[in-house]
Amino acid sequence: MKRWMWVILLLVLGGVFVGCSEKGTETNDNISSSSGFFFSSSVEVIWEKGTGTANDPFLIKSVQDLVDLSEAVSNGNTYEGIFFKQGADISLKGISWTSIGVWGEDDLGWGNKPFRGSFDGATYSISDLKMDNASASYVGLFGLVKKAIIKNVNLKNASLTGNKIIGGLVAKSDSTTISDCSTDVIISGQERLGGVVGEMLDGSITGTTVKGFVDGKSTVGGVVGLVGSRAAVTAVNSAVITGTMQNTGGIAGTLSGGVVTGSSNKGTVSGVINVGGIVGNSTMSGTISWSFNEAKVTASGANSFVGGIVGDLSSASKLSTSYNLGAVSSTGLYAAGIVGKMTGSELNDVFNHGAISATNYAAGLVAKCGEDAKIHTGYNKGSVSVVKNSSSLLAETLSTIDSSGLYYDNVLALVTSSELGGMASAEMTSNAFASTLNGGTKSFWTWTAGTMSNYPYLLKQ
Repeated sequence: MKRWMWVILLLVLGGVFVGCSEKGTETNDNISSSSGFFFSSSVEVIWEKGTGTANDPFLIKSVQDLVDLSEAVSNGNTYEGIFFKQGADISLKGISWTSIGVWGEDDLGWGNKPFRGSFDGATYSISDLKMDNASASYVGLFGLVKKAIIKNVNLKNASLTGNKIIGGLVAKSDSTTISDCSTDVIISGQERLGGVVGEMLDGSITGTTVKGFVDGKSTVGGVVGLVGSRAAVTAVNSAVITGTMQNTGGIAGTLSGGVVTGSSNKGTVSGVINVGGIVGNSTMSGTISWSFNEAKVTASGANSFVGGIVGDLSSASKLSTSYNLGAVSSTGLYAAGIVGKMTGSELNDVFNHGAISATNYAAGLVAKCGEDAKIHTGYNKGSVSVVKNSSSLLAETLSTIDSSGLYYDNVLALVTSSELGGMASAEMTSNAFASTLNGGTKSFWTWTAGTMSNYPYLLKQ
């Protein structure tokens, strides 16, 4: 019998079992609800070290300690307000792992049992996690967390295969803070896959890095598959990202009302439709800023919409102060250095140095400019393949777009001399051009000899 089972039995026999929370026997913890069934803190004596406070956290020093935590949460203890800290490297090799925190009995999450505590990995490693079930969902070290704190976790050599909502660290995260973590993963599945989190609502990820491979059908991201409303991500991805359907990105597959800022992608990204070096598809007023891609981004869809930063920027989304250095290509239509397609969205202060190619509609900045697109301030020095509708800046455009302050190198990035904004290389590789981009109202465009191939670049103040 597990240690925690003996403890519960002894407490019951001794008459000191406290029982449930004030919600009685309620076991549902829907992702939008505030609480659920949990055992009293009496059960928490299963850990030999610590008292569970911030100053004296429970110590997780062995495989059994970690398994005990998983089993206790699966049995309904959320550990809200309780602190755990890893005290040694732990290998899960050969362990049939059950994620810490489980989704409920149906798609609505009836019977959810999330982890609500604080887990500090203390930079020790958790290695050799393996979960292999093609039909399983909510797959990760943690399956479901809500209003939790997860920090300093170092996940190594993790291999996760499932159906949907798969994350190296957390499958589904709600209102949770994740910071200073690293994951080394091989992940494969169908949809909502991320090197750190599969699906994220509210909360934040900061100071986190990813390497390895993430491979799925749709909503595939190097860091997060789906970033929902009020969620914010700052991270670095070096993993190879592959999507075989839609919405594939180096940081996030889909950004739906959330924020990606201060992030960079260094891993190759390949997909079919809506493919971006940072975000595959941004919708519902998503925001991307101070982010850059330096890896190759490719798409194979007939109408691909692939961009060095975002594949499809729509629905009042905003992209600013970001740049692309990687080559962007499509075997179909619509490839661009910054955005593949934008509609009802806004683009400000960007630049592209990557080479762009497509069978048609290749562009230095935006390939397809839909209704009410606003595009202001930026430049392109990357070469653009000469096809029927290629452009040094904007390829397919509508009369409703609003654009200004856009420039291109009329030697390196020249497609047609008829497009406005062409400048000589000598003019663009100067401090004077940085001043032009700042326009007298900004100061984040800067120029330093020998930096960024002598072209202006963005520096956060």
